[in-house]
Amino acid sequence: MRRRQAAFARRSRCLVAAFVAALAVATMSTAPTFAAPGTSASTPANAATAHAATAAASSQVTYHGGPVLHSNGVFAIFWVPPGYSLPSGYESTITQYFTDVAHDSFLTSNVFGVDTQYYDVTKGEKRWISYSVVYRGTNTDTRAFPKSGCADYVLDTKAGTKSKACLTDAQVRAEIKSVIASHNLPTGIENEYFVFTPPGVATCKSGASETSRNCFDPIQQDGYCAYHSHFSPNGHAVLYDVLPYEDSSSVCWSGQSPNGDVGDSVVNTASHEQSESVTDPLGTGWYDSSGNEVGDKCHLVFGPALSSTSTGTYNEVINGHGYWLQEEWSNRARACVQRNTYPQPKVSFAFLPVAPVHGTTVAFKSSVSESGENTFAYRWTFPDGGVSTAKNPSHRFTKSVFVGIVTLIVSDPHGDQTRVTKSITVT
Repeated sequence: MRRRQAAFARRSRCLVAAFVAALAVATMSTAPTFAAPGTSASTPANAATAHAATAAASSQVTYHGGPVLHSNGVFAIFWVPPGYSLPSGYESTITQYFTDVAHDSFLTSNVFGVDTQYYDVTKGEKRWISYSVVYRGTNTDTRAFPKSGCADYVLDTKAGTKSKACLTDAQVRAEIKSVIASHNLPTGIENEYFVFTPPGVATCKSGASETSRNCFDPIQQDGYCAYHSHFSPNGHAVLYDVLPYEDSSSVCWSGQSPNGDVGDSVVNTASHEQSESVTDPLGTGWYDSSGNEVGDKCHLVFGPALSSTSTGTYNEVINGHGYWLQEEWSNRARACVQRNTYPQPKVSFAFLPVAPVHGTTVAFKSSVSESGENTFAYRWTFPDGGVSTAKNPSHRFTKSVFVGIVTLIVSDPHGDQTRVTKSITVT
């Protein structure tokens, strides 16, 4: 969701439709075993799907000249002061999800493989997005919330509970800056900070009230469920996502809980925002003529279920765990898709000498094939920091006696790509 767009109305209205429809979905299995993609299962009814898919097909996303992410370092901040708490399991489900997404980097079996068709251009060179995620850790911050910067309001839940605190975007930014400074954490475009808040906390983009359509969850005011943005302290970009608490009483609920925890819903929201950060980190990347990013165009469009546990349906298996995640927009398919099903290059490489001595030149030779394709882009990374875009590069290692990893990423003309790594010992 692009912060500068007034597109939050679409998101919340679709959520209510999905919430109502999801109540009718029955679970099918009592064993918490996750089946791999390709197994058969029923598809849950979703009243929002047809409407959202039709709206999404109106236009492609286009490139607007800015950067995309070629790797994505993820940090989770749980801001939970005294007097507030998160339900048991909420934090662990979220951290498990980020760990799993990182583990399955460069695979095509989940929704993050869809993003590799997008690219940026720097000095005339097109470079594809890679599904390359590193989970860098969690910080639970117990410092008190500042004085509410926006008026408390009734969160649109079944209970109709009024918020106990209301945070503005400026206050969230101040929290992120404080955590970064306190723990000496990195900034820069390829580091992304996800901020999670506990029940009873509202957020608004500014000090305006919820009637401005710039606040979390009040469906009667076309509120949002989450957003991603950036700021640049000291000239270095900081990407961040604001994800208020959501559970089955919230209009932001995804409708399924395959892990049996309320954190199941917010990871769907996190996947939406993360894909948008990867494809449009600074608001100058990929979005359509209406300002919709790849997640917005497929909001609450869920692909076919793979199976179910005793607590909910899942349509993704990531590192052996099941999740219920929305689809993302694919220009290539001209549709919302759950995963990348196109062929990927078959890649291998060798090098001589196999036991190089420092100061000598090592010759690397790649072997690449893919049905119907004969043009590929190459990106080599050597353990001494060297890089090459040649098909068969030569590289001289000047440092002696080390063991390192050589990485080759090969992309076809559509962004489909394969990563291969090999260990090398230099004496």
